[in-house]
This record gives sequence, structure tokens and C-alpha cells, in this order.
Amino acid sequence: MSPPPPVGKAAPPVAAGTTAPFRFGELTIGSMRRGMQIGRYVWGIDCAPPYDDVYWTSGVNMRRGSTFDERFAEVMTAAGFDVVGRPGGPDNPDGNRSRARFTVQGDLRDVQLELCHRTNWLTGSSKGSSGTGSVKVEWTVYDARGDGLVHRVVTTGATAQERGVPQGETLLVEEAFAAAVEALAADAGFRALLSGGTLPSPSAPPSTAFPVTAPAGSGPIPLTPNATPGMAPSAPVAAPAQAAPNRLLLRGGAGSGRIASARIPVGRSHGLVIGETDVAGEAQAVLLAPLPGSDPTVTVRPAQGVELTGWVVGRDAASGFALVRVPARLRALPMRTATPRISEPVKAVVGGRGKEMLGIVGGLPVDEARGGTLIQADLGSADLFTTVTETGDPLLDGSGALIGVAPAAGRSPVTPAGLVQFLAIGPLLDRLGADPAAAVQPPAPSKPGKPHRGNPPDPWWEDEMPDSDLPDAELLDGDIAPPT
Repeated sequence: MSPPPPVGKAAPPVAAGTTAPFRFGELTIGSMRRGMQIGRYVWGIDCAPPYDDVYWTSGVNMRRGSTFDERFAEVMTAAGFDVVGRPGGPDNPDGNRSRARFTVQGDLRDVQLELCHRTNWLTGSSKGSSGTGSVKVEWTVYDARGDGLVHRVVTTGATAQERGVPQGETLLVEEAFAAAVEALAADAGFRALLSGGTLPSPSAPPSTAFPVTAPAGSGPIPLTPNATPGMAPSAPVAAPAQAAPNRLLLRGGAGSGRIASARIPVGRSHGLVIGETDVAGEAQAVLLAPLPGSDPTVTVRPAQGVELTGWVVGRDAASGFALVRVPARLRALPMRTATPRISEPVKAVVGGRGKEMLGIVGGLPVDEARGGTLIQADLGSADLFTTVTETGDPLLDGSGALIGVAPAAGRSPVTPAGLVQFLAIGPLLDRLGADPAAAVQPPAPSKPGKPHRGNPPDPWWEDEMPDSDLPDAELLDGDIAPPT
């Protein structure tokens, strides 16, 4: 007999709750042709005759009583993935398929067996079969929400059985299939797709992918148009700007948007489009949204009748905010990560109807329990405001750049009565693991004296603040402390 095939290493498990749920469709055998040789019974001192070749018939015997579904769920669950409808799991195998974000389909492409008839030499009774076996499986991953094929990969699995068992050939095929599932669980493209919805390197759309034959004993090969047998796809081209390891590089979005266009429903709340990031060479929008829980995906509705799947790429447990990546280009708000100044004019846009309230910065305390630096704004009608504010309502500076968001319900003990609290956007993004590539610079402090009314560009507050009867020299300026 040939030496036993090498056994692959177990896939490192993923963190629980960080991957999208998926279900196993089925293992098809249509690619196996009737009459093709799949193995042989070999001669040996412990192997009894006949020493015949083994051919593929209809596969009916293998389908009947097979445990492929169970082995797939067993291996994937051990690797940390969320398998919907698995036997013995919390889901109804037939009634909860809607929870699955993806469907994984397997196609058996090749089977190779070396078998040995085991016989009791004393009694002559059969002890079953032993030997080695290997299979090749082509995996296709489909978006369960109608986006079609999103990933394809070929893996191989091998196993050995030293002791004769009844139906040993079926056992070898099932164990080799489990090893191929193990290779799928370790595939970088599959893990990246389940964790973030995209492949780790640039490639053409999945609909143009074609199969590549995996060499014997090799690992999984991503199927992309740039791949050839025995060769991996070319490495991605480095972006001009890069974020720190394990951090999100965030740059300005597709045009400077207004609140009405940048405030988008995310799950059961609303989020703000704050920029975009590159994924597989394509720009995708990034939203900041209050998003409790640990679900790796959320539904985003950028327009009426349009639903997209957003992927959570960062969470801040202290504040309850998350960064959500959406496969679309959306108009984003400009951001200013620098800390504002005391008495600087600000504008809050509150509630679902976008009511605007003008005021100034009244304090900048630090409250780690609430998510870092707070911006305390004096909005005049603070008592009324606290009753209508919603989590995630934006606070803008004089140029219209986002400088803060309203936190979750509950008042910080460091915020005195009459002031309204917001989370500063700069420290919040840092806690979320984002590195803004470019942010709006704070406006230069104006000098005391006559206001620059009428000189372009006029900030929004000069048009909306009432005129004063005081002399010009007595008007309150942005960098002068308010009277006490």
C-alpha cells in the first residue's frame, strides 16, 4: 500500500460572534461520472483477495445514510463559525434558514481510495475494510440575499484507517470530506468573506471566476481569473496611505454631504456617513451608528426600497457606537477630529425631523465611562432639548464639520444642568480603531474687533445670530471667554 497521506493541521478557530451565519446547502456528486475508477483493493499480508479495482457507480449507496451534513457542521462549529440549522444546534434545521447570510455548496470532484480486505484468518469472516482515501471538493459560496456567487475555492482532504471496519470505503470518503471542510475553514478568502464580506485581495467579480485544478496534496486555491494551476493570485497593490495594523483607514467620502443625505437608517436606528475606505480595490462607505449587540452584519437603507448589508468593522462597548462598512458610495459629512474651543459656535441637528439648535461650546470634560471626551454645548433651550435628543444626533462646528454625536440615554455626572453633552468625534474614532486620513482643520481664531460680516465666506452662525446693538468692540468673539 502507498504511505498514508499527510494529515492537515486544524484550522485556527475564529472568535465567536465575529462571523456571519451561514448554512450548508448540500454535497452534490453530479461531477462524478459513472464507471470512473476511484480506487483499488491492494495486495498485502493482512489483505485478503480479491484485489480488484473500485469504480464509481451511481453513488446511491453513499447518499443513503451518509453523514456529510453532520461532519460539515461539526468541523465548522469547532472552528468557531455560526452554522445555521446544524443538527443538535439551537436552530430548527428547516424553519430558520432566513438567518443564514450565506449558503455553502460542495461539489465532489474526485475520490481516490486504496483499500484492504481485512479477514479473520482463524474463522474466515470479514472484518471490513481499511486503507487510505482522499477527496477533492469544489466549494461555492452564495449570498443568501440574492447577490449570487461570492466565492469559489477547491480544497482537498485525506485520511487513513488502519483497522478494518464495515463499510470502510464509505468511512474513508466521509473522513476525507471532513478534512476538506477543515481546509475550507482555514481558507483565507472564506474567513475574510465571513468576517467582512470581501476577499482579502483584489479580484474580478465572482461571476467571471473559473475552476482551477488543485495539485495533489496542496492547500486551497482561490479561483480567480488571475490564478493558474499551482500559482496563487498576484498580491494586491499597496494603497498610497495605510492605517496602522488592525485599524481602519478612513478618508473623505464621495463629496461633502448635508445632514439630510448623510443620515441613513441603520438597523433600528440611524447612522452618519463619515467617509469611505478601500476594500479589494473598491471604495465603500463607512457609517458611524449606535449599534448595541454583537451581530457582525446590519441592514442599511440608503434610499427608499433599497437594502444593503453593512458589515460591523469596529465597536466601542463604552459608548455603544460602531463603524459599519457598506458596499456603496454615499455622500459623507466632513469631519473635524481636533478638539473645539470653549465658546466656539456650534449647531446641533436633533431628532428625526432635523431640527437645528444654535449655541456655543460650554465645557470639555473627560468621562471615560461615557466613551472619552465630552463636548458640553449651551444650546439655550437645554431643558427642551434633553427631551427630544436621539442617540447619534450630530453636533457641527461653524464650517458644518462633524465634531460630536449625542450619546445614549442617560446624563453624565460631569455635565451640569443647562448644558447638553455630546461625544467628541476624534477620541471616539480612535476607540473604534479608525485612522482618518484627512479631517477638516479647526478654523483659525478670529481677532477681537469688528466682525467680518459680509466678507466671504460667511460661517452659518453669522447669518443666523441676531444683530446686537452693542458697539463692535463689545461683541463676543469665538476665542474670548464668555462673561461670568
